[in-house]
Amino acid sequence: MKIKYYLPLFLIALTQCLTATVSAQNLRGVVEGGQVRGMPIAIVPFKLMSAPSSSTTEMPQLDKIINRNLYASGKFEPLPSEKFLSFPSRKEEVRAKDWRLIDADALVIGEIWNIEKDLYEVQFRIFDVRRDVEIGTGHRIPSIKLSNFRSAAHIISDQVYKSLTGRPGAFNSRIAYVKKSTPEYQRDRFQLLVADWDGYGSVEVYGSWKPLLSPTWSPDGSKIAFVSFSKDGAIVQVHDLNRGKSEVIAAFKGVNSAPAWSPDGTKLAYSTSRHGSPDIYVYDFATRTHQRINTHWGIDTEPSWTPDGKAIMHTSSRSGKAQVYRYDIATEELVRQTFEGDQNSDASLDFDGKRMVMVHDGGEIVVADAQTGELQWITSSKFDESPSFSPNGDMVLYATEYTYQPKLMVSSSDGRIKTPLEFVSGDVREPAWSSLLR
Repeated sequence: MKIKYYLPLFLIALTQCLTATVSAQNLRGVVEGGQVRGMPIAIVPFKLMSAPSSSTTEMPQLDKIINRNLYASGKFEPLPSEKFLSFPSRKEEVRAKDWRLIDADALVIGEIWNIEKDLYEVQFRIFDVRRDVEIGTGHRIPSIKLSNFRSAAHIISDQVYKSLTGRPGAFNSRIAYVKKSTPEYQRDRFQLLVADWDGYGSVEVYGSWKPLLSPTWSPDGSKIAFVSFSKDGAIVQVHDLNRGKSEVIAAFKGVNSAPAWSPDGTKLAYSTSRHGSPDIYVYDFATRTHQRINTHWGIDTEPSWTPDGKAIMHTSSRSGKAQVYRYDIATEELVRQTFEGDQNSDASLDFDGKRMVMVHDGGEIVVADAQTGELQWITSSKFDESPSFSPNGDMVLYATEYTYQPKLMVSSSDGRIKTPLEFVSGDVREPAWSSLLR
């Protein structure tokens, strides 16, 4: 299989003269002593090629951010710079043998040019040092401000990921989560926060003195649906990030919960007990109508859509305990999806619908093959919740209280590599991953 190369549209331009085609088979993780590890890769610190502006802002170290990104995916094993035998910044300075000697399979080099006051251009190159070939030619990010260097690092990480694995990266994306704080002599306050995928740069987009639950991103990343509480109980609302305004979608008598966007962003599934036991409803933004898609004496909740928008997964107690079911919208057929374990809940599919992440037996996070049902354990504690896939399906974001202190964690989708979000602290929970930024 041949890898195809592309660059993200956001902030990036590509100059191509000659393109080297690399076989994905030659750039895989390796197995040592029965243990799989990521592809060894060297990210050389990017060289500043012209004097910086008078800005007093500290320049982020791109190589360190890229290293952390790639390591968290589980697909790469970044090598420490102390092992490097040389520090090239240009193609003609690269000696492949220097990198083979330290067991690197891939290499990334780059330069930073200060083109005017607070504008920079970042140029970078990617090499397969085992075959001594460059992958693509002339990657660059033009006209970027110093304050956007972290975004540049995420874009570079995505391109490196795509070039070496054949799959899109997921680092130029955002997360949403809820944080509870207790100001001195006051009651609890809840914040809905938005941040980079690694938790950096969190910004409050909504605040309340009552709990906030179940944030979920619209497909275009411009809105977040979530559950808040009014004097009459739980309501589902949508917050527009661009306008800073919220709209109530479901405030029926009873419990309204667990919103989930359709893949095209035109509908919102949710659970409500307006007619007794909780059922799944779908709200149509165009017609402003609510349609019940199932009715049963048991509890039906936690809907999530299949990537093609033709079916809705959800948790139901109709078998006696919580299990995951799939409802076909056209045929109205309902099929149970999970059979292993005492209970399974809060399920969602990855971007191509081949795998499902969910909470298993009350607190473990697992990834299931959507066809065979085979489980891959991500965690084995009983303190984990709210899992969601990264946009490319290669990582899982979740909340944990395993150490008796709430944390947000990211795991590789095989469960090998687990990374706490270092920029997130406090009583945090309810994480959700956005789609890729454009």
